[in-house]
Order: sequence, then structure tokens, then C-alpha cells
Amino acid sequence: MRSEPAIATPRIDQLRELLLEAGLGDRVRVGASCPPAEAPPAVPRTHRTAIERPDNPGAEEAFSPDALLRPHSRAAGHASEGRLIELAGARSSGKTALAYRMAAGATSRGELVGWVDLPNALDPRFLLRAKVRLEDVLWLRPPDLQAALRAAELLVKTGFALVVLDLEGARPRELAQLGASVWTRLLRALRESRATALLLGTQRAAGSFATLGVSTTRERALFDAGLFEGLASRLEVLRNRSGASDLELRFSVHNRP
Repeated sequence: MRSEPAIATPRIDQLRELLLEAGLGDRVRVGASCPPAEAPPAVPRTHRTAIERPDNPGAEEAFSPDALLRPHSRAAGHASEGRLIELAGARSSGKTALAYRMAAGATSRGELVGWVDLPNALDPRFLLRAKVRLEDVLWLRPPDLQAALRAAELLVKTGFALVVLDLEGARPRELAQLGASVWTRLLRALRESRATALLLGTQRAAGSFATLGVSTTRERALFDAGLFEGLASRLEVLRNRSGASDLELRFSVHNRP
């Protein structure tokens, strides 16, 4: 049985009204055209994240990428302060696959996920393959960086447990010009809502404002019997306010059903 979210979540029509009030109604497309859950996606093999075991078996739970990125509990009375997680890395380095995995975990707990897709690159069929409940995901495709940031803050304030903010493709100059107030305002909303925001990009944008800063690097291609099997990647913890930093973890993204 799926547990109910500890914090009330908004209806889609209510969110549309809030977007209009924020001046984003005509600039942000809400929702997605997705195939039905029972239909197999007409795309290549799935992006499934397989976590490799560390050399030290005793550290497996504490220092796996899953444990590191897992959102704090939103149960009533929990002392979670909210998290701003920044995943930065080149394209095809595994960061989006990790985001899929986090989204699947959130929807399995009955929580709402907002996906703010600045590059308009999200394919909902990959979410299906990652076992994400699409009925619990709201997909926003903003036209520019400022609209993306405002939409993410609005989602956090209206009860979304996980907000993925994909800024890949944003101009480096625009990211560099973002003031501290952008991140402090988002952090305040995350703490008040006990929510998690996952920031994706090719370069660090939040920097020291992130509660957890992580970089992903593609190490090598994986082959099986001469056929492309997937990618092996490395995850490096650059900043961690609530735990150990200077960690290097390895994971793989497999192209198999």
C-alpha cells in the first residue's frame, strides 16, 4: 500500500492558477504527452542505473550513490531541513540516470515530482523504464533560465517533494550572473517545505549554496560480446554539509531491459 505524503500536495489545476499569478502561465508548458504505462516505449533499451559495490563491503549502505542522494524523510515531525543537491557533469556521464532513480524512489513513496526541463530534453518513456509513476510527475518546459528558477521555487512551495531542475544548455554567462538571492530564496523554500531540489547541469551553478555538490564523469563504455552494453561512470562528492566529502563512488548505466 502506498503511503500518503506527509505534506498536502496541490492539484494540477491549482498549480496552473499559481503559475498564472506568478506571470508564468503563458511561458511554462504544464504536463506532458506520454504513452500509456502499459505500452512499451518505441525507443532503444532502457537507461537503468546499476550501483556497483564498493571495495569495502561494510561501507556499501553508507556510501552508495543511492544512499548519498536519497532525499530525507518528509514524515511529520522529522527534522529534515530540505536539500539542494547539485549534480554537475558532461553529457552522457550518468547524472540524468541518477535523477530518474531518485524520481522513481519519490513516486514509489506516493510523493509528487516536478521536472523543470529547460533544455526540453526529457523523454517520459525513459521515466517509465525507470519505474517512475508518470501520474505523480509534473513536467514543466520553461522558455528561459529565469522562468525555470521561478517555476522550481513555486513547485517547492506548493508541496512537491522532489523538484528536478535541469539547466543543461544554459549559457555559462547567465549562470554566472545569478545572484546569491536566487539560491538563498530556493534554500529557504526547501527548508520550509522539507523538500529536495536536484540541480542538473554541465557546470556548477549553485556552488557553495548546495547542501550536496556532486560531479559525474564518464569513465568508459561497457561492452558485452562486442555489443554496446552501457557506460561506467564515477561520482565525486565535492561538498556535503551533512556528511563526508571527498568521496569517489562508481556506478554504471546499462542499456538492457
